[in-house]
Amino acid sequence: MNTTKHSGINIEAMVADFWATRPRRLRQGRMVAGVAAGIGRRYGIDPVIVRVALVAGTVVGGAGVLLYLLAWLLLAEENDEASGLEAMIGHGSSSMSRGMTIFLAIVCVPAFFTMFDGTYGFVGGVVSAAALLGGLFLLHRHRADQGVAGAPTTMSGGPMTAPSYAPGAAAPADWDPLGAAPLQWDLHDPNEPVTVATVTDEDKTLAVRPRRRRSPVGGVTMGVAVLTAAALLVLKVGLGLTWLTLPHILGIVVGVLAGGLVVGAFLRGGRGLIVPTVLVGLAAVALTNSPTGGSAGLGDLRATPTDDLAPSYARSLGDVRLDLTELKLDKDKPARTTVSVDAGLARVIVPANANVDLTCTSNVGPVHCLTRSADWHDIDLHVTDTVDNPAGTIILDVHSGAGNIEVTRG
Repeated sequence: MNTTKHSGINIEAMVADFWATRPRRLRQGRMVAGVAAGIGRRYGIDPVIVRVALVAGTVVGGAGVLLYLLAWLLLAEENDEASGLEAMIGHGSSSMSRGMTIFLAIVCVPAFFTMFDGTYGFVGGVVSAAALLGGLFLLHRHRADQGVAGAPTTMSGGPMTAPSYAPGAAAPADWDPLGAAPLQWDLHDPNEPVTVATVTDEDKTLAVRPRRRRSPVGGVTMGVAVLTAAALLVLKVGLGLTWLTLPHILGIVVGVLAGGLVVGAFLRGGRGLIVPTVLVGLAAVALTNSPTGGSAGLGDLRATPTDDLAPSYARSLGDVRLDLTELKLDKDKPARTTVSVDAGLARVIVPANANVDLTCTSNVGPVHCLTRSADWHDIDLHVTDTVDNPAGTIILDVHSGAGNIEVTRG
């Protein structure tokens, strides 16, 4: 890459340089197609950071899946002459079959349209794609001279016989006297400072390398994320902002954590943010697809109605405990209500002398609804439980995103 300093950025030259030294998909250390491992090796960063960025891009707007598929098509595997797409048009050979190349190209079409049908719609798709492409742009701009450029990797070693060349001339770059690619040698950086410590044991002198200082990126980012979440919750409760739901708050927190990961990628820190970013992202998705959509409030809700039965009892995060044993029933008019929790326990106690028409649905968690029980996920139970000489009928719908459902007689 041309290292001459310019006042501006030559986008055309940078794109050409990226393509000439683009990453190669690795066989070792891959999880799917080796895209993240290849990008990590190319720019000298941890592949886990790349994977988290792709997951975050998928959660926020769906761009992560599309960009991964495109990279699978356009990045050659190590030791291949060309990528699968290039091989299809006759520019080199590839180990990827034509059928696989065609399949990936077809899958890219629905992935593109799905990108704009996520939680945040068109804006989410554009923002997630821009964030991922922007991160790749920054990586190449600041770390193009680091890592391993996109040349084929000889995993089995290089030639062992020295070639002939004129006296005084430099040895060809492709001759490797150690039988391994030079970029795979595990050599210490000669410019890294060392501290020499003298020990008395057998008069040996050891070179002791100073312990690398821990980057503050992780701690600072976690602090900012917690403060951001607290401030948003205060605004939601204090100002009564109904549009500011829990999925929105968690999405903003994911953005803060993802920003810390990007900064940490350049400062060699922030690896501890990977797990929180993934967990918060998954929680945001779960709440978005939950019964209340994350807009039903926080904390426990306990109710024991007698005369008036509310049409619904719901919580986004917390437990709902509804006791109907003291409810005055009308034989001619069924009592109807709904209980919903996004994450927590939904517990309902129905009278012993009432007919019950009960529906229980749950995304994840154990369910016990009078005479029927189920466990694990995607549960949908319908129970009709009748008694002799009923005082009335209760029609009850109980929904849970993640948690327990318990419906018993009192």
